[in-house]
Amino acid sequence: MTGPMSLTAVRRRLSPGPALDPYALAGPTGIVFDTGDRLLVGIGSALIIPLGDGLDSPPDLSRARRTLAAIRCDDQAVGAGSAVMAFGALPFDRSEPTFLVIPEVIYDRRSNGDEWVTTIGGAVTDHSRDTLMACRHGAPTPTPDTGHLIEGGAVGGAVVEFLSSNADFLNIVGQAVASIDRGELTKVVLSRQVDVHLGGPVDLPALLQRWRAMEPNCTVFSMPTPTGQFVGASPELLIERRDDQVNSRPLAGSTGQMSDHDAAEFRSSDKENLEHRLVTEAIGNALSPLCVVLDLPPGPDLVRLHNIIHLGTVIRGQLRRRPTDDNPDGDLPTALDLVAALHPTPAVGGVPTQRAIDTIDRLESEVRGSYAGPVGYVDGNGDGQWVVGIRAATLNGSTARLAAGVGIVDGSEPHAELMETLLKFTAVFDALVPEVPFSTVPQRQKAPAVP
Repeated sequence: MTGPMSLTAVRRRLSPGPALDPYALAGPTGIVFDTGDRLLVGIGSALIIPLGDGLDSPPDLSRARRTLAAIRCDDQAVGAGSAVMAFGALPFDRSEPTFLVIPEVIYDRRSNGDEWVTTIGGAVTDHSRDTLMACRHGAPTPTPDTGHLIEGGAVGGAVVEFLSSNADFLNIVGQAVASIDRGELTKVVLSRQVDVHLGGPVDLPALLQRWRAMEPNCTVFSMPTPTGQFVGASPELLIERRDDQVNSRPLAGSTGQMSDHDAAEFRSSDKENLEHRLVTEAIGNALSPLCVVLDLPPGPDLVRLHNIIHLGTVIRGQLRRRPTDDNPDGDLPTALDLVAALHPTPAVGGVPTQRAIDTIDRLESEVRGSYAGPVGYVDGNGDGQWVVGIRAATLNGSTARLAAGVGIVDGSEPHAELMETLLKFTAVFDALVPEVPFSTVPQRQKAPAVP
């Protein structure tokens, strides 16, 4: 493999032409990170950056910073930020070994329509050039032979398999509520998982297109992981860094769509506000030592998605520079450093953090994998953006694994929490299997998705 010191990059503006389909460009195994304002696609792998102890490995985080900064770029996009980026879908378990990927080719489209292509490690390969031009001119995109692709996602015979029963989930929620009543916990987020067995491999570009249309205010992503392609439309910004400016938008507290009057009552709910406040306070406490200024609004706003309403808060700050031996003027923490400082927030873990994680490990029947982990990128300047890997699925052949989590606090009612998981499963299922209603399976058995 090419070493980081020998890698070079070239960024050039893409010539004007017919609209390019970025999701087709990524294909079934590429990288997509689409915030709505900026769309990034990664093809191939120029370099893998291992994180041997995940986010619990400061030397690996420092090596990632140095590796990215060492790649020199011949760049036409002056003032447009670093062209060299490393992407990742990190596990929920922050200490689990993982990696970042620096792609061979990065396609970058801005909200003003500007398009840039960066090649890393040499010239664009013939395959990458053919793929790029095919997407530019609207031709079918070359993909591996994975069997019959589902045209437009029209799935027949989908089967939903719950990996734990409704009764199992009610039981673990009851145990968590009892722990809260005893004062052992203040909050814990519990999740459950289902497998959706499809009639064939998913047409991933079509799925991402549907998700973008359904959730215009979410970040649509597709990332390769050891267990499959992790895809989703996340509504929750974990952290964004642009130079010394930092933003976060945590979500906590959820309900289905409702009238404005009922939504106002939801917004004033003591239980929902407690769940949300625990998250914003934890993020504020983590960011405050890193910032000169931190703006933490006094209360949340309503965030409306296609079938769910959340409480959300926009947190903004200005990062503090810390002098180092190499830079007396001071370094800023990178976007990846900020992820390490925050994850897992109480939006996906709990309070106190370690006791909540221990409770999750004890009560949940399946390992979370990438679900609820950070998903995003960091660039050569240390800027980047990371969302929380929720409203997502891991695709492996003709099976999609979905997960849904709920925050348990004082006042949580197990049956209401069960219904919330079904609402969150539906948010993913509506994109995965359009026009087919999501149905529940109470036991460890398979049943048709269509009642």
